[in-house]
Parts: sequence; structure tokens; C-alpha cells
Amino acid sequence: MPKGAKSAILGSGPIGLSCLVAARVEGAESIYMTDKVEERMKVAEKAGAAWVGNPERGDIVKEILEREPTGMDIVYECAGEQETIDEGIELLKPGGRLIVIGIVRVERISFDISKARRKEITIVNIRRQNGCTQAAIDLAASGRAKIDFMVTHRFKLEQTQQAFDMVAGYRDGVVKAMIEF
Repeated sequence: MPKGAKSAILGSGPIGLSCLVAARVEGAESIYMTDKVEERMKVAEKAGAAWVGNPERGDIVKEILEREPTGMDIVYECAGEQETIDEGIELLKPGGRLIVIGIVRVERISFDISKARRKEITIVNIRRQNGCTQAAIDLAASGRAKIDFMVTHRFKLEQTQQAFDMVAGYRDGVVKAMIEF
């Protein structure tokens, strides 16, 4: 990511928040984040997002482009939804990059090829573990990337099922549940 890049991260769960941490380390200028879970939006804001918005409560594309009329350099799609793919293409400036990270739960997604072509958007699909694990560990260990804020709940080993149920149901403001031995 070029230093000073304007970025949007669509989805403020652990993956989106990890993108926020990495973008800040890399020198992103403005980072806009969205989520449908209010608690996650609060965590994103506290972690340094310039703006947070809920797509169920407003037109996030309009709101972000009002603040950044030329569009985003990079959009990280971290929700795995058709809606966020579409929002990402709308948010990007010509020559921008759509980074698809979210796990899509359907067999196919689509995008407006005409808009993507006219804007000359580059679409990159990332599976997250492709050769980046050690670099991520090193970054966290160096202290440059602060990640502890994502752990919102802690459980004992015998509470594992309770932890998984909470995470699966997005209950109690959970972002990341830690199971401790």
C-alpha cells in the first residue's frame, strides 16, 4: 500500500480490524470502516478508523465519497457479501484496487464489469494464509502492530462451546474470543 493511501475496509470483524492495523502500519492516510454490528464499529473507531458507518443505517458509499470525493485508493472487502463487493467498486477511484478477503458463503459473486473496466480497477483475491503468517507474527512481536484490542472476551478451556456459540451468534459485542489454557 502506498504511504498516504485512502482506504475503505468493508467489514469490521477480526479480519477487517487486522487490515486496519496493517494499513496504519503501512502509513494509510484515511481509513473508513463499515459494519452492521454496532460494537464492532465502536472497536474500529477506537482502533483508529477515521470514520465508521453502518450500511443498514445509511448510504455508506455516499457518506464516504462526501468526505473523499475522488474515491478510495484501496478497498478491502472483508465481509464476504455481494453488497460489499458492489460498494467497493463504487468507492474506488480510477486505477484503484479491490482486495477481496471476506469469505463468500455462496458459490458465485458478480460485479459490474462495465464500472470495473471503466475505472480500470484491479481485483485481488486473498486467502489470508498465503505466505503471510510469519510476517504477521513478526509484525505483532515487534510492537509496531497492536492487536490485543481485538480480544473482547476470554474463556477457559471448558467453556469452549460457549465461546464458539457467542462468536457464531455475534453476541455480547464479541469481536474475538480467546480460549485460555
